[in-house]
Amino acid sequence: MKLKMMFLILFSVVLILSACAGNQSNQKASGNSKEADNNYPSQPIEIIVGFGEGGGTDTMARTLQPILQKELGESIAVRNMPGASSALALEYVNEQESDGHTILFQTDLVRVFPTMGMTDLTYKDFEQIGIGAMGIANFTVKDNSSLKTFDDVVQLLKDGNAKVGVAAIGDPWHLTLEIVNSVVGGDAEIITYDSGSNAAMAAMKGEVDFSISGVNEVVDLLRAGDLRSLAVMDNKAFEVDGLESIPPVTEFVSDLEKYVPEGTWWGPAVKRGTPEEIVTKIREAYNKAISSDEFKEFTKKRAIVLTDIEDSQEYTKQITEKTSWLLWDIGVGKRSPEEVGISRPKE
Repeated sequence: MKLKMMFLILFSVVLILSACAGNQSNQKASGNSKEADNNYPSQPIEIIVGFGEGGGTDTMARTLQPILQKELGESIAVRNMPGASSALALEYVNEQESDGHTILFQTDLVRVFPTMGMTDLTYKDFEQIGIGAMGIANFTVKDNSSLKTFDDVVQLLKDGNAKVGVAAIGDPWHLTLEIVNSVVGGDAEIITYDSGSNAAMAAMKGEVDFSISGVNEVVDLLRAGDLRSLAVMDNKAFEVDGLESIPPVTEFVSDLEKYVPEGTWWGPAVKRGTPEEIVTKIREAYNKAISSDEFKEFTKKRAIVLTDIEDSQEYTKQITEKTSWLLWDIGVGKRSPEEVGISRPKE
């Protein structure tokens, strides 16, 4: 009996010691994780750009890079990884550790992936740091075009006789056209030109009745007087140095209010699961960067709008739902957004 009692006592002691050791181990691991978060960044950082060198997204990332580097106190390299409309860049970042040392410089194209099928990744797989800048969509015509105001554009679309130039099917400029058509009951022949600036050149040559692109892509042609901008896809006038203010589409079609602003946007994101302390550090650095004089001068020169989106994650969710389902409903999408967990937006 005594031997049995002694065995039970020893067994209990072993269990208690094991539990204590386990708790100490867990506390140590938790402490190490917390310490790693507090020590961020602990190694060089990469910003991944899903497009080639010299393009608008690359140029913006490289403008922000030295400012972010200064704010975070660690070297930052911009790495270009073009392919599949930037889907390859998303997949690469998703394969890395969720430690904030690999940052995706994301664009609005993430909203079309659920239905266009370039990747199964969606905004849900990333934590949006912020959306600080946007290239607002505008409707441009050649200088001597018979289209004088956006009302003329709307009438041409209603008549079903419009020939419109955009960069690509599923891009922000094509989406802008489909939104306007859905509101005014219009239709158009769509011609793609690989970029918004090329589409604008087509309008200048008279190949199309009008083009849709970002103001930032055509600002030099507007200043030179080769093109006229009839309206911007926004609810306020667009001011550009050296030009008359460009009126908003809502001045002509009030029902477009709930669809504006529309255009291409840029902002960093990190892999889902990155510790909140690290996300906060990157967000604080990014907010300082986009508030800097250097970045403001960059955006002003290129006619890019600084945004005031407070919750970029929620904004990305809403714009993804709206865009993916619009493309699916008009027959452009290649798969239902439901296949990758994107719900239809509530009316």
